[in-house]
Amino acid sequence: MYENIQNCRISGSSNLVTIFELDNQPLANALKKAPDEIEDKFPLTLMFCPDSSLVQLKETINKEVLFSNYTWVTGTSPTTQDYARLFFQRAAEVAKPNSDDLIVELASNDGTFLMPFLKYGYHNVLGIDPAKNIARVANQRGVRTLDRFWDKRVAEETVAKFGNAKIVIARNVIPHVSELQDVIAGIEYALRDDGVGIIEFHYAGQILQELHYDSIYHEHLCYFSLKSITYLLALYGLIPFHIDTSPISGGSHVIYFSKKKRRHSEKYLNLLEKENLIGVNEIQTWKKFSEKCYEHRKKSMDIVESFSYKTVLGFGASARSSTYLNFCGFDSTRIQAIIDNNPLKHGMYSPGTSIPIVSLGKGMQMNPDLIFILAWNFRDEIVNECRMNGYKGEFLVAFPDSPYYFRD
Repeated sequence: MYENIQNCRISGSSNLVTIFELDNQPLANALKKAPDEIEDKFPLTLMFCPDSSLVQLKETINKEVLFSNYTWVTGTSPTTQDYARLFFQRAAEVAKPNSDDLIVELASNDGTFLMPFLKYGYHNVLGIDPAKNIARVANQRGVRTLDRFWDKRVAEETVAKFGNAKIVIARNVIPHVSELQDVIAGIEYALRDDGVGIIEFHYAGQILQELHYDSIYHEHLCYFSLKSITYLLALYGLIPFHIDTSPISGGSHVIYFSKKKRRHSEKYLNLLEKENLIGVNEIQTWKKFSEKCYEHRKKSMDIVESFSYKTVLGFGASARSSTYLNFCGFDSTRIQAIIDNNPLKHGMYSPGTSIPIVSLGKGMQMNPDLIFILAWNFRDEIVNECRMNGYKGEFLVAFPDSPYYFRD
């Protein structure tokens, strides 16, 4: 079901160094139907390549196991829907597509990020997503979607049927794929000569600076810096020229690139300079990161232990929370339930830790003494929801940096 890499995923170098081991972990999105359900667990090891500066996982889980059926639905959060509109505005401003230009999104999920294009008159959109259940939802919403894993062959089929794309979008998918070279080759093939590619990725510098070790799980094979993603794109003649930040995902960046050289934006140049200052492309910096992660775990365990005779509920049964909960060893004796807004998750149990996942209404009926915000990148939205539903207690927020109490 998995294999260990011997070479860097983009440079091919065998000069890989181990920087952080998170022990055996379940698949972060493999929710359980029963608390005692048997599940597979796999090592989770973070590596660094000095040649490409890529931070990456040692283990590669079979993609069919990870992605063919999926419970993450993009459009469940109002914050995400707001961002979809902003993402559209930025993409349209940079790429300047015509109304009939082809716009393709890889791993398009339920179509949330293509819907603003449709709304504003760009009717020629195409989603590609491997999860049949989610692709079905997208098509029902009016977003033309094919249930495929993107690669060079699928790119060739797409171009043959629909033509080349003015915009190719890959939000939070490039770090997930084991066949990186094939996927980027497909993007290069599908993109028009005057087109713009857009990749959103969880930025390694943010992970490093704010201690986001909860973003490390088996689906995320790569953790890119600007230097390492530029290295990857350059292998296929793709040239980055602009960078934006994402208001969701707790530290994602959005890189814009093309086949033809364009002037670097000020944001791009500023980030390049910042990378040199924070040492994101240096092995020693990542070894210090590992030490801080163990300190974070100890503080988290001490805080939750202090609530051992009270009702503690988590909020956000995300993949991130799975890494964090399993690394800390929290289970239903410490956190009695996890509230989540995705109805597909209700009645399920968290991977490894077997904590029941409930709706907000059921969570409020449990009269929690503390709500532990695990989906911390949606903190303000979660706080507002809980207050509107009568919760008057304290909030504990897992990240960034050290866990902290939040009083609105």
